[in-house]
Amino acid sequence: MGAAIETGKPNKGPKPTINVTPLVDVVLVLLIIFMVIIPNMQEGKPIELVNVLNPDKDAEDKIEPLVVTIDANEVITVDDRDLARAAALAELKQVHEATPKRRMILRGDARLRFEVIRSFFKECQEIGFGGVSLEVAGAREWSPEEGS
Repeated sequence: MGAAIETGKPNKGPKPTINVTPLVDVVLVLLIIFMVIIPNMQEGKPIELVNVLNPDKDAEDKIEPLVVTIDANEVITVDDRDLARAAALAELKQVHEATPKRRMILRGDARLRFEVIRSFFKECQEIGFGGVSLEVAGAREWSPEEGS
């Protein structure tokens, strides 16, 4: 700690001042340590993330995604055609064989049991569709009695 002496003023003695240089040195060293260590820290288990075939930012493929809709009665609509589950899966298999890189958007009615969507999603992945996306809407108030 240093001291400053003011001269020429009566009843004034030495006034202490703080030397901030060591404080700045310590803060800079800590900053460097944190800049090196923090990016290498992972939260939770270290895992390798899943690689996707068609990430959203790649717009190289101009192929329109296939939209598949499942309504509340479990009727599946593929390309504006209503089909039963087995026929829809056969149609999807043909589409995938013709264009294997084509993405698929799966839409399901909110009144539908999630197990139906999940099992259909699994079957689409088994066919070979790697880029299956689920279309969702924003949260809203909904009751089964309303019907919409």
